[in-house]
Order: sequence, then structure tokens, then C-alpha cells
Amino acid sequence: MMRQLFIRQTPGLLNGVRPVLDHHHQSVYLLSGQFGWSRAQMIASTPAGKILAEAKQLSLGIMPKFALLYNNKEVGAVSRSLGFWREVVYIRGLNWLIMGNLVAGKYKIYHGTHVVAAMSTVAGTDGDYQQVSVTNHSAEPVCLLIAAIMDRWAKQKSRRLNHQRASRLAREPKLLGPEYHKLPTSLRKN
Repeated sequence: MMRQLFIRQTPGLLNGVRPVLDHHHQSVYLLSGQFGWSRAQMIASTPAGKILAEAKQLSLGIMPKFALLYNNKEVGAVSRSLGFWREVVYIRGLNWLIMGNLVAGKYKIYHGTHVVAAMSTVAGTDGDYQQVSVTNHSAEPVCLLIAAIMDRWAKQKSRRLNHQRASRLAREPKLLGPEYHKLPTSLRKN
């Protein structure tokens, strides 16, 4: 049976610390840190502050790379791959495969044919949450960090898509509105 965990999607919540809640709305983990610069990291810890797992950013650019550490030992590495709407990301070391849709925020992590975790965005009464369902309790901290990485990539892709839409609209011919029809016939270009 998969345990349901929920990460609130509010940016900047508690100065970069985001609580991870269970289905009873109890805080079971904390995610802290951020990505985006060299040597940046994200940490999954207990509410008491004990560090369980870390994702350390190793490289920047359009295909950044992250090292995944569990109990202070590197267990895997994940890097962005070039893809289309459906993303496929391989996690070296763990031999996990992430498949899904970044824009929709819905994807699964597989080990062979076994589902390790599933992630999706759900609406709550106080905002949106990223729901992370994990089959193995010991894999939860690493899966939460992967969810944070995927969420960052989804937001970057969403920003890029919005920018592409805006620039495409700027290049499209403008439709003439009602004010055009009020112009004298001599000023209209037919």
C-alpha cells in the first residue's frame, strides 16, 4: 500500500522550508534549501531536524545534474534530459526511471515494472499540493527530493511555454477590432 504525502506548493513558505504532511495533516518531513546555483542543495529531514537525504546540484545549464544522498552516502544521480511533452528521466545508481508529464505535474517512478512512487498535483482547501505516493517507507526522503527536482523543472518548462506563447502571439497578425469598422472607408486598407 502506498503512503500519501503532501508538499504545499506555496513558494517561499517559511523561508524556504516546506513541511511534508501525511493524510492526517501531520508534519512528517521538512524540505529545505533550493536549487538554481552551483553547489545548491535541497534537504529532506525529520521535523526534529535530523537530515535523512540530500539532493546536491552538481551542474547548471539546460541539463542540470543532481547527486542524491541517503544517510550521507551517494545512492544515485539524476540529470535533466531533452524531451518533449512526456518526460523520461533515468536515475543512475538507483536504476529508477521517471515517466510522466512535467506540464501536468503527473509522473511515476519505476524500478523495472514495480512502481516506487507516483506524483501529481492536487487542490487543497488552502492551496495546491504536490501529492507523493510512495510504496517503501525508507524510500520516502529520496522520493520527496526527486519530487522537488521535478517540480522545479516543471515550473521552468511552464515559464518557457508561457514565454513561447507570448512571443508567438506577438508574431501573429492582429485581428481588427470594432474600432476598425468605425474608421472612414477611405482610411481602411482593403
